[in-house]
Amino acid sequence: MLPLFILDDALTPGRYGVTASLWANQLKLPLWSLRPAFHGDYPDSHQHVLSAGYCVTSGLFLSNTLQQEVTDVSLLPAHEAVIVLAASDASRIAHLPGERRFSRDLPLPSTQQAVVTDERTFHIGLMGRARDQRDSYPANLLSLQAAAQQLHFKLDIRLLPPAELSADLHELDDLHGVVLPGGSSMAAVIGQIAVAKATRQRAIPTLGLCLGMQSMCTAVVQQQPGYEQAMLAEVAPDAPLHSFVRFNDLRHRCGVFAFPAPSPFDGMHYNHRYYFNPQLMPQLLASGIEVSVQTDTIVEAIRCSSHPFWQGVQGHPELMSRPDAPHPLFTAFLQAVAS
Repeated sequence: MLPLFILDDALTPGRYGVTASLWANQLKLPLWSLRPAFHGDYPDSHQHVLSAGYCVTSGLFLSNTLQQEVTDVSLLPAHEAVIVLAASDASRIAHLPGERRFSRDLPLPSTQQAVVTDERTFHIGLMGRARDQRDSYPANLLSLQAAAQQLHFKLDIRLLPPAELSADLHELDDLHGVVLPGGSSMAAVIGQIAVAKATRQRAIPTLGLCLGMQSMCTAVVQQQPGYEQAMLAEVAPDAPLHSFVRFNDLRHRCGVFAFPAPSPFDGMHYNHRYYFNPQLMPQLLASGIEVSVQTDTIVEAIRCSSHPFWQGVQGHPELMSRPDAPHPLFTAFLQAVAS
């Protein structure tokens, strides 16, 4: 059987490959992608972490069958598979046999409509710009929505651009929970640190993901006397004290680490080049933080047991969430929000 080519005319990374992913899932066929390029302000356009140890276009995170994303057309398979590519790249595969379909002409597989049984509306703050959390990397939004559907909750998700937060953080006043996401923009860190301090003090349930966890750790270290200047080395290389430091071997850690959760969530996708400074472990623990998962000297997850829910993970559980099977961290977060 020949491949099915799906020509995708999405203009944003978060929408690229969604239809192809769902079709490949339904057909139980391997999915391949010809890596697209995007023009504009999309810092997290290629942030979906594969277990093979590299990142692909963010919109492909819904795929259960993704094999590879390649830049060389000659590496695409000639056997039965679904291959997605930007519609603008159609000429690059003109010589290859196989059916062509446009993603806009393919209906999405039907999903069951959520039934809301809790009459309350929970207001959740998600740090980030709309361009980042909707157009570039929508996995966090969709994971929250999937968890709410499973719990039959109604959510009001409010995007909180870090650069636009007020000095008194009144944006948090009526929130029931906050998510501090990952991302490649270091400009978000100062705002995330301020919010992490505030949510801990105000007992607002908080979930930190990758860079979000790094912000949480830095926030608590900064509150220890004499450590107020602690900062991520990636944010401030010349800072006198670094809360997160570069690996000695300069590695880029990308792949999946073991995580204590039921299958299929027992592997956590990660993508980072910095890790918590082991020299600051006494200060982290003295602040009331527990290290819940650790690999050698790498702090993988933290929590504050005296808080309703204040947890962070050096990984991306959102990449494991599916519309009908959200990651347990998101459901636990929303359960804490509702309690």
